[in-house]
Amino acid sequence: MRSVFLCLSLGILAGCATVSVVPGEATYEGALTKSQSQLRQASNAYCDEIVAEGWVEEADGFTTLADTLMNGKASAPGAAGFYATKIGANSKAPALVLGLIAVDSRAARNGLAGVTEEARAVLKSGDMNASNRGDVVSFERALVRAQMAHRGFQEALDLVSVRADMDVAPIAAEIESFAGMIDDARVIADRLADRYVGEGVAGS
Repeated sequence: MRSVFLCLSLGILAGCATVSVVPGEATYEGALTKSQSQLRQASNAYCDEIVAEGWVEEADGFTTLADTLMNGKASAPGAAGFYATKIGANSKAPALVLGLIAVDSRAARNGLAGVTEEARAVLKSGDMNASNRGDVVSFERALVRAQMAHRGFQEALDLVSVRADMDVAPIAAEIESFAGMIDDARVIADRLADRYVGEGVAGS
């Protein structure tokens, strides 16, 4: 994913976001618009929610998150991952497990939709410096955690489907809807990253 690598690179360019050395002149970091502040807050809150709800494990940092997104997380053959274990995908009543997956996937999708709307608002703004490094990284982190949550939901569904003597198509459709929301958010994240690289870093 292009924006993952862009944002990892942006993390190295720590000094480029603040370009002003003249007293009184606004810097990129200091010239945050209302939409930018809301995007960063919404992104951070979404990351916190995903961990607090137990949809993913708390990661050590963004590099760990990005590595998990790109390469997956190794686990013993046949072993359930964090989310599947938490909800008992291999052991609890299938109806209960399926209900939990549906509720959690819907909540994760709705949360990401709200964050993505904040990102769209930044893109629509007339401020050419709108893609602040911190906003780009925060949104990217939220997107990576969403992808991790989606993988957990899908794994749990795969595991319980083996035991469930019932139609799991509605749950699969819910998870697929979440995947579509992630794809939409990825496009926005790439556009934000491109805008920061093109407008912000060029001026550093």
